Formats: sequence, structure tokens, C-alpha cells
Amino acid sequence: MLKSVEIQGFKSFPDPTLIEFHDGITAVVGPNGAGKSNIADAIRWVLGEQSAKTLRGSRMEDVVFNGTAQRRPVSFAEVTLTLDNQSGILPIEYQTVSITRRYFRSGESVYMINKTPCRLKDITRLIMDTGIGVEGYSIVGQGRVNEILSGNADDRRAIFEEASGIGLYKTRKSESLRRLERSEQNLVRVDDILNELHQREVPLRKQAEDARHHLELRNRYRDIDVTLTLKQLEKYELERAKGEDDEAILHLDLEEAWKERDDVRLAQRAVIDRSAALDKALEEAQATIAAFSVEKTRLAGEDALLREKLESSKTTSQRLLEEKNRLTLRLVAVDQEMAERKKQKHSLDERKVSLEAAFREACQALDAVDADYVVLGQRLQESMQMRDALSERIAASQALLQERRGEKQALSERLQQLEREKKDLDADCLERRDDLLKRDEAIEQLRTRIESDEQRADDARALTESLQDEASVIDQNIASIRNKIDKLTYEADTLDRLEEAFEGYNRPVKLVMDEVNRRERRHEVLGPLASLLAVPEELTFAIETALGGAANDLVCDTRATAERWINWLRETRGGRATFLPLDALNPYTLNRETLLLAEGAQGYLGVAADLVSCDDSVVPALRMALGRTMVVETLRDATSLSDRIHRGCRIVSLQGDIVHPSGSMTGGFMPTKPRGLLGRPERIAAKRADIKSLEDQHRIENEALDRARQKLNGVARDEERLLQKLADDRRRLIQQSSEKEGLTETLRRLEALLDTRCKETSLTCERIKKIEEAETALVATVASDQKERDRLAQDIEIHSEESREKSDLRDEKRDTQIRLSASLDVLAEQIASFETRALESDHEKMEATVRLTSIDREFASQSETLDRMRRNLEENAVRREKLVIDHSKKESEYKALFEERETVTARQQNLLDAYEAANERATTLFAAYEKHRSDMTRLREQNDDLLNRLWETHGLTKDESKAHIVEVDSIRQATIERNALKKEIDALGPINQNAVADYEALMARLSHMEEQRNDIENAAEKLRLIVEELDQSMREQFSKTFRDINENFSQVFSDLFSGGQAELMLEGDEDVLEAEIGIRAQPPGKKLQRLSLLSGGERCLTAIALIFAILKLKPTPFCLFDEVESALDDANVDRFAAYVRRYAWKMQFILITHRKGTMAAADRLYGVTMQERGISRVLSLQLSSALSYGD
Repeated sequence: MLKSVEIQGFKSFPDPTLIEFHDGITAVVGPNGAGKSNIADAIRWVLGEQSAKTLRGSRMEDVVFNGTAQRRPVSFAEVTLTLDNQSGILPIEYQTVSITRRYFRSGESVYMINKTPCRLKDITRLIMDTGIGVEGYSIVGQGRVNEILSGNADDRRAIFEEASGIGLYKTRKSESLRRLERSEQNLVRVDDILNELHQREVPLRKQAEDARHHLELRNRYRDIDVTLTLKQLEKYELERAKGEDDEAILHLDLEEAWKERDDVRLAQRAVIDRSAALDKALEEAQATIAAFSVEKTRLAGEDALLREKLESSKTTSQRLLEEKNRLTLRLVAVDQEMAERKKQKHSLDERKVSLEAAFREACQALDAVDADYVVLGQRLQESMQMRDALSERIAASQALLQERRGEKQALSERLQQLEREKKDLDADCLERRDDLLKRDEAIEQLRTRIESDEQRADDARALTESLQDEASVIDQNIASIRNKIDKLTYEADTLDRLEEAFEGYNRPVKLVMDEVNRRERRHEVLGPLASLLAVPEELTFAIETALGGAANDLVCDTRATAERWINWLRETRGGRATFLPLDALNPYTLNRETLLLAEGAQGYLGVAADLVSCDDSVVPALRMALGRTMVVETLRDATSLSDRIHRGCRIVSLQGDIVHPSGSMTGGFMPTKPRGLLGRPERIAAKRADIKSLEDQHRIENEALDRARQKLNGVARDEERLLQKLADDRRRLIQQSSEKEGLTETLRRLEALLDTRCKETSLTCERIKKIEEAETALVATVASDQKERDRLAQDIEIHSEESREKSDLRDEKRDTQIRLSASLDVLAEQIASFETRALESDHEKMEATVRLTSIDREFASQSETLDRMRRNLEENAVRREKLVIDHSKKESEYKALFEERETVTARQQNLLDAYEAANERATTLFAAYEKHRSDMTRLREQNDDLLNRLWETHGLTKDESKAHIVEVDSIRQATIERNALKKEIDALGPINQNAVADYEALMARLSHMEEQRNDIENAAEKLRLIVEELDQSMREQFSKTFRDINENFSQVFSDLFSGGQAELMLEGDEDVLEAEIGIRAQPPGKKLQRLSLLSGGERCLTAIALIFAILKLKPTPFCLFDEVESALDDANVDRFAAYVRRYAWKMQFILITHRKGTMAAADRLYGVTMQERGISRVLSLQLSSALSYGD
């Protein structure tokens, strides 16, 4: 049974609203748009409805209250549905079950069962097959009725499947089909992988065979190459000893040649200095002679120029005299022309004065006439405007008068109505005030009780929270410890499995160790070297890098054991492995001198073999693998130590970088992590110890948690009782407060309305009085305006005649003015022409006068220039005589200096020849010396190249290489064999060095994938059997339920229609799970026909009959009908209500309706109102109490 629904923030219910439901029939009524259907939407929504369209929205955010003009939007919507589970219909161990859904505007959702967070899936499973789910038949609205009536088979079938209780089967079938689909997909992927592996098998087998052959060729090639290289090194040593003696002799000869060349260079430098001094003196004398020549030439040129300028000045003076005479004659002619023009202009000025006087008189006469015409026009225009304005005002006054009379009549009628309304409002206000006093007393009593209960509940809650926090901390500690135990156990078990299976080692090592364990021969083969060593954690990476492939070497007791197991590998084709027989090993050790040099070096940690511990019996194997390897902290420390000990051994850093004895270096980024072969047993023991300690802590924490939970349960029960009582009081308080708010709002609205009516009455009386006064004034105004309009019409006629006379006179005066203005314009043009010519003559006269003045100045300047040039010619003649004497002296000095320089040049040439001879000898000796040094350097580089090649190609030092020397017939024959081996190796092409191991791994994976494919096929077959069994169960259960519903449908239809018959049919498919469900009905007086052929009311009542047939077979905790009877007439509504009443004793009905017949059948009414726009409120009425009160 549905006990209550709590709504907050959902659609039109922004405030917390509690709606309680009881046995029998509850009806929810209210006007359209008040929000009563939002209650049904809230119940659908909390039960998991995900379709916004079904909830009458476009998005899920639409269910959150979006605010009104007076109320702000809320941030979330929450609905809580409380169900009575005493009958155990819900599969949960609680007598009261609350289901809560909260949706935030941001899109987040929260689901809870009994205030405990859960998933939507949990709620769906809880209400599955109870009929109250989203697809159930307990909530029926117009949409569900339409689904039954529609031709869509899926919509109609959903109701029957829910009633038959096959929802759980369908869920299990869907899960099985999904798992089957995943299995088939996995099978396809496995087949693809198997095909790929089969395609790789043949080429990889060929690569493995090539790799084995390649290894044999490489070993033979190494031995011959090492032998030839060592012989070449011996040859280089002999050549280098002889070359050092020759180099010393050449160096002595070179120093003697350099000394001889330096002596010649000193003598040569003294001669060069004297020659430079003579050259400088010659240059100075030559420059002086050249300057004398230039000066003589300049003076000659200057004389010629002066004579030319003298002749030019004479010509210019003559030209200026001629121009002066011409300008004087032109000035006389210009003066005569100016006198004649002055007389003509005086005559024109006199005529202009006469015409201007006549023009002024004509303009004055025209202005006077224009002024009179304008005045007359203005008077005429003003009279016409005043007449039009009066006409408009008269019309407006008459219209306003009619409007005032109509308004007066309407106000009188409104005044009578206001008096009646005031009387009714006074009575309503008095009644509401009495109700409010009663509500206040009840609310005060509830608040006092709630305050007391809240304090007790707060104390209980604080204690509960404290205990919950304590239990939560303990629980978290337990979970954390459990996680750590699980993690350590998994890691320890994994390491155990890895160690037992020898994971990480080469396949041959695994095969040998598996066979050794099977034969129980661990006393003979102790295991891989890496598994027998105990390495400090900080050195693990360095030691594993240093070991390299030696980590896979198998340690055994004797050489015979090694031979036996090698033969076993050959017979089983298990691969190749390296054995370390302890009785035949020759451990490597470093000499004392090298160790002493290493002591105290930067970053030096020690010899690798000394840093690792193992059983005493394994020490020889350890010494052989790591006896000649040192460990340092960094690569820089490694290179420094290598130089310090003269590259006497291999050095590895903690980061895994290696410096080899040859000087080569290995290091950089490691693409894969170390295999972790070292230190496995120690890590396993450490993890087992940690697990034991954690399990002790886990047991202690569990005991503490049990004690905390026992105490918490007792306190929680007390708190729950208090909270239940407090919730009941709060709901009653909310209900009382809501009713009080409704009464207060109603009283406030009535009082405001009464006050409004009083004010409106007063204003109406005043308005009627003002209208009567305005009416009298308007009548007087209209009469006065009509009289004034008649007078203005007479004035307009008189002014129009006067205006026409003035217009004719103005045209005559304007013609006279235009004629005089044209004469003045012609005369002004003549005067302007005379003035222009007079200005031109004045300008010409002024230019001639200025030019005459300029000619006088130029003539005086030319006279001065002639005198100056004659004086310059005389001075130049004196300077030329002095230059001739100085030039002769300087030429004599130059000749003496030139003769001395010739003697010094000959001496300089002799010294140059001697220097070139000495320098050539020194250069020849130096070239020979440098060539010899180059040859020695080349020998040393070739020697180093051979050593580096030994290390880089074969990983051997010079001393280690001696162990690989083989006998050869001749160097030539060995070289031919080496080249042949190299060609054969190259002919093999790129070799996959890991091919053997990859091939073995591939075969193992093929076997594993075949097993996995078989497992998947078996699982898929089992899932197909499960699906078939579920289909069979669903068919049987659906068929039985369908028959029962069909029987009930026929009976209910007959009851609702007072006769007739109806039946359900399965159509179109032999499988009952896929067949369509048809409905045929025969109302009284009609023939049997399909549902689509019935009338709208008959179809609706038929759908209701089907729902009652299902409810009769499988009742639900509650049933909600949302206006399902709206399409029925009153008679059928009464039948519907009577049928609901028949089942009300055993089922709870909630009816959302607006039909009177349905309301009459209800035990309790909820009214949904919208006193504030956009906000719904719920009011309740118990009909039995109301009837008693009425009686």
C-alpha cells in the first residue's frame, strides 16, 4: 500500500509537500492547469521513468521547478515514495520501504532506498513483477489507455508481460544473450588470433633454423678473425718500435736547418730597413717636383682665364648701354596713353551716378508695395486658421459631451454593484478571522512539541554520527588492511608461481629445471645462477645488467652432469643452455694492483662478486660471472675509474651503463624493465612476513568494529523512533501551516478587495459630480464658438479682395526695377575694362624703371672687374719666375738618392736567395718529420681500431682473445676462409636472434589459444541452453496468465457494460512470446467486432475493463488512475466509480479526476489549487468527517 508521497522542487511544487494516502479511494481534484497530474508524474518519475516526453517535458531538466515572477528557481527536484511492505510483496526485509529520487539541474541523479544510496537498477529489480514499475499497470493515465487501444503490439504486450511476471526471466535472458554475444565476439577474435599465429608459424620455424646455423658460422668466424687480428697487432708493434728511432734522428736535423734560416733572416731585415728609408726619401723628392710642375701649369691656365674674362666684361658693358636707351623711349609713350584713358573714365562715372539714383527710387517703391501685400496675406491666413480651429473645437466639444453622458450612466450602474459586493466581503472576512484563530492555537501546540522532540533527536543524531564515524574509521581501516593483505598475497603468490615455473628465464632453462624437479635431481642441478644469488635491492639493476645472459646459466655439480643434460636438450630439441659445472670452473679474479688503484676512487662501490651473497658452493660460479666486474654509482664515475685502472676490467653503474675494457661504452634508455630474476626468494619471504602482521591487525580491527556496530544499532533504533515521531509532527505542522497560509492569503485578498471596493465607491461618486459640471461648461462653450466662427467668415472675404489689388501693383514696380538693373550692369562692365588697361600700363612703367636702375648697377660692377683682372695678370708673372729656380734644385737631389737605392737593392736580392735555400732545406726536413709522425699516429690508430674491433665485434680484450687463437696454415688461407664465412653469414640476410625463443613461445601460445577457444565454445553452448530454458519458462507462464486474464476480462467487461461479451486473442505467430494480442468486444445490442470499430467511449471502457481484469488476477500495492474516465459519459462514469468501489476493500485506489461521479465514490479528497501563479498547493478533506459535520 502507498503510504505517502513527499514532493519538493518537482514541477509546480517548489516547497516541501507531503501527501498521505489511506485505505480505500483517494481522489485528487482541481481545475485544469493547477498541477494535479504532476502528482502522477512525480510517482512515475520516482519509480524510474527516464522519458521526458512521458513526463510531459522536452528535457529531464524540465521537472525541476523553474521559478515564477515572484519565486526563484530551485536547484533540484526530489520525490520520496513510502510503501507499506507488511505483506512482503517487495523482496526486502523492511515493513516500510521508501524510494527516493533526487535530480539536480546540473544533470546529476541520486537514487535511494530507505535513505541508502543505490542504483536505478536496484530500484527496478526491487519493484520488478509487482505491477508498479514504469512498464506496469498500477499507474494508468490517458497515455497508457492509448497504448492499450493503439495498434502497436509492443505497447499492448508490455502490460501482459508485466502481469505475467516474466520480467525477471526477460532480464536474465537479455543478460544471457549479451554474454552469448560477447562469447561469439571473443570466439571471432580468438579465431583471428589463431589464424594469425598459424600464418606466423612456418616463417618463424625457418627463422629459428637460420638463427641456429648463423650462430655456428659466427663462432667459427670469431675464432679465425681473432687469430688474424692478433697477428696483425704483432706486426704493428714491430713497425712502431723502428719508427720511433727514425723520428729522433729527423728531429735533430730539422732543428739545425731552422737555426741557419734564422741567421739569414736577421741580415736580410737590416738591408730591408735601409731600402725602405731610401724609398721614402725618393717619394718625398718626387712629390715636391710634381707639385712644382702642377703649380706652373695652374698659373698658365689662370692667365688664360683672366684674359678671356677681360674680353667678356668689355662686351657686357656695351650691351647694357644699348638696353638703357631703348627703355627710356618706352617710358615716354606709356605716359601719353595713361592721360587719354583718364578722360574717358570720368565720363562713364558721371553716367553711372545718374542710373544708380533712379534704381534706388524704383527699389523703394517695390519694397513699400511688398510690405502692404505681406500684411494683407498674414491677416487673411490668421483669420482662416482661427475659423478652422473653432470648427475643430466645436466638433470635439460635441463628441466629448456625448462621451461624458455615456460615462455618467456607466458609473451610476457600477456604484450600485459596488455596494452589493462590499456587503458580501464583510461577511467573508469575519468568517476567515475566526478560522485563523483556531489554526494559530493548533500550530503553537505542534511547535512546542516539535522543539522538544528536535532537541532530543539532535542529541541522538550527534551520538549516532559519532558512533558512525567511529565505525566508519574502523571499517576503512579494515578495508585498507584487507586490500593490503590481498595485494601482498597476490604479489607473493605471483612471485611463488614465477619462481616455481622459472618465469623470466630462457625456454631451455625452464625445460631443464622442470625435468630436474620431476626427476628430483636438484642436488645435481642447483638452478639458474640468478636464482642462487642474494642481491641488495639498490644493486639489483646493476647486477642484473652485469650478468646479462649469464643470469640464465645453469649451475651444476660436475662436468658429467652438464654433459648429461646437454645431451638431453639435444635429444628433446629443447634448445641450447650454458652449464656451470662447479668442479671445472676457473673463477676470474682481479690482480691486487688493479684493486689498489680502484680503492678510494670517486663512486667506487666494489667488485660485483663481493657485493653479492650466495651459498659457499656457488661461489666459483659467482666469481666466474662477476669476478672481473666493478660497480660504481654513475657513468662519469665509471669512465674515471676505467682510466685510473688502465681499462683493466669491465665497470657497471647503478643505472646499468657499462664501460668495457676496450674503452667502448654501453648505456642509455632501457625500453623494457628488468626481468626481476634476482632477489625473488627474499621478496617472497618479506611479503609473507608483512601478510602475517597485517592479518593480526585485521583481526583486532574486526573485533572493535563488532563492538561499535552493536552500540550503534541500539542508538539508531532510539533515533529512528524519535525521528518518526518528529516527522509525523512536522507533517502535521506543515499541513496546519499550509492551511493557515491559505486562510491568511484568502483573508488578505478579501480585505484588500474590500478596501479596493470602498475606494472605488468614493472615486465613482466624485467622478459623477465632475462629469455633470463639465457637461454644463461644454454646452456654453459650443454656443460661443459657433458665433465667433460666423464673424471670421465675413473678415476673410474682405481681406481676399484687398490682396488681389496689391498683387497687380507689385508686378508693375518689379518690371521697372529689372530694366534699370540691366543698364547698370552694362555700364559697370565698361568701367571695369578701362580700369584693367590702366593697371596694365602702370605695371609696364614700373618694370621699365626698375630695369634702368639695375642696368646702372651692373655697368659700375663691370668696370671694377676689369681693373682687378689686370692686377692679377701682373702678380702671376712674378710667381712663375721663382718656380723655375726651385724645380731645378729638387731634380738634382732626386738623382743622388736614386743611385744609392740601386746599390741596396742588389744586396737585398743576394740575401733573399740565401734565405730561400735555407728555408727549402728546413721545409723538406719538416715535411719528412711530419710524414713520419703521421705514419706513427696511423699505426697507433690501426692498433686501437683492432683492439676496439675485438671488443665491439666479439666482446673480448686482447688478453681474452688469446684463448680463441686457432691454428691456420697461412695468413692468406685464413683470410680467404674468413671472407667466405662473412659472405655466407651475409647471404643468410637479417637474422632474428630471438627466433628460437619466439618460435617456442609461439607454439606455447598456439596451444593455449586452442584450449581457450574450446572453453569459449563450451560456455556459448551452455548460454544457448539457458536461453532456451528461459524461453520455455516464459511461454508457459505467459500462456497461463493470458488465459486467466482472458477469463477475467470477459467477466469484468460484462459487469461494466451490464451485458455483452469480450475476448483476447493471440494472432500472427505460433510463438506466444512474439504473437500480437488482439481484442474483440461485443457491447449489449451489437455484434462481436474488433476494438477499432467501437465508439470512443466504448473503446475507453473496454480498456478500463482490461486493466481491472489484470488487477483482479494480480493486484498491485496501489493503483493510480489519471483521468482515465474523462472520455466516458456520466452513466459510464457512475459504472466505473461503482466498480472501483467494489474493489476498494482489498486494494488502494488513487484517482486524479474532475468528474463528479468519481469524486462521489471517494473516501478522501485532495484539492490541488494554484493560489500563487505557477505554484501548486494541496488541501485535503476526509469525506466521512465532512458528512458527520454536515449532519
